[in-house]
Amino acid sequence: MSELKETFHATSVGGTVQSRLTPITPRPRHKTTRDCPRVTVRLSLDDYERLQTLAGGRALSVYLRAKGLEEPLPKRKTKSSVPIADRHVIAQLLGILGQSRIANNLNQLAYHANVGSFAIDDDARSQINEAYEHVLFIRKMLLRGLGYRE
Repeated sequence: MSELKETFHATSVGGTVQSRLTPITPRPRHKTTRDCPRVTVRLSLDDYERLQTLAGGRALSVYLRAKGLEEPLPKRKTKSSVPIADRHVIAQLLGILGQSRIANNLNQLAYHANVGSFAIDDDARSQINEAYEHVLFIRKMLLRGLGYRE
C-alpha cells in the first residue's frame, strides 16, 4: 500500500476520510510564453549596462527574476564553443573508442600483470600502463571537446 493510501487509511474515521496532508502547490507553469504575464521596465543606458554586468552573462530576465523574488541565481548554462558538425564527429569518435574496448582490455592486462596471473617483465608492464593512461587521456579530451566536465 502506498504511503498516501496508508495515510488516508490510518486517518479514516467512521467511513469518512480525514486527510493530514497539506498540498504543496508549486509555482504554476504556463503552457506557452504567450500565457506568461510580462513586465516591462524602462532603464537608463547606465542602469542597463550595470545590470548586464551584474547578471554576469545570464539572461537579464533570469537575473532580475532571481533577485526580485530573493531566490538563488540558477546555475549558468554555458554553450559549447565547438561547432555542431565538430561535436558530431567528436561524439562518433568517443563512441568508437567505447566500442573498441581498448581501455578495458588494457586495464585487464595491467590488473593480471600486477596480481601475477601471468609472467610479464617490468618494461611490458610500464608500456601497458602508459597505453592505458593515453587512452584515458584521449577519452578525457573527447569529453571536454563535447563540453562535458569531469
